[in-house]
Amino acid sequence: MALKFSKGNAKLGKQTLIFNLPAGKTCPGASLCKAFAVMGENGKTRVQDGAETVFRCFAASSEAQYPATFAARAHNLELIIKALQVDVNEAAFLINSGIQTNRTKNTKLVRIHESGDMFSLAYLQAWIVVAKLNPGLKFYCYSKSLNLFMDVILPPNFYMTASYGGKFDYLIDEGFFTRYSKVVMNDAEAEELGLQVDHDDSHCFGDNPFALLVHGTQPKGSIAAAKLKERKRNGAFSGYNGKQKVAVAM
Repeated sequence: MALKFSKGNAKLGKQTLIFNLPAGKTCPGASLCKAFAVMGENGKTRVQDGAETVFRCFAASSEAQYPATFAARAHNLELIIKALQVDVNEAAFLINSGIQTNRTKNTKLVRIHESGDMFSLAYLQAWIVVAKLNPGLKFYCYSKSLNLFMDVILPPNFYMTASYGGKFDYLIDEGFFTRYSKVVMNDAEAEELGLQVDHDDSHCFGDNPFALLVHGTQPKGSIAAAKLKERKRNGAFSGYNGKQKVAVAM
């Protein structure tokens, strides 16, 4: 059985391969965005927010809304876990095989985890092996599993952006990660923090911190839901390929 990849999305071009795992369930470092898609006894999926959720992970909402998305990410996790039970190289072989099968001559980037995160050191090491096997591709991810990155050396084509809002934020505060992303409610908040808003993941390859605008379906009655409603009233969701002008909030 093979891993499932997708090519591009509303904000990323077709030159980008995307690999996903289940939201929340593979995010041990998450807190403020923690959310899961869970399946009930009736076979229908719904979103379950974490105890500290301030803004809901958009990826969990997607899994709850689309059964095929839920199944594809669960499929990927099952295969990854089985491979890791053998060893890191087996997992790396599995991932690399998927990349070689799905890439085209135009593939330049591999987005690791539009949904999900590095859930173990062995899993991270497998991706490092894959990046080394493909020096012509740029691999990048956002991560709240910052503790896993403290004792590894990433190859030059592997870009990790520390994602603020998790259990290991103190590692960002202590200066271990200078490129980090912070989810904000609107452009005004980003300006107050002195951060540029990223709309296309281009900031993931720079050296400076940046902001991501919260989006997706937010918990009813939450501040995030109110701010989204306000942005819609102000027309902040038009003019970007017919899609909302926001970036992925991981």
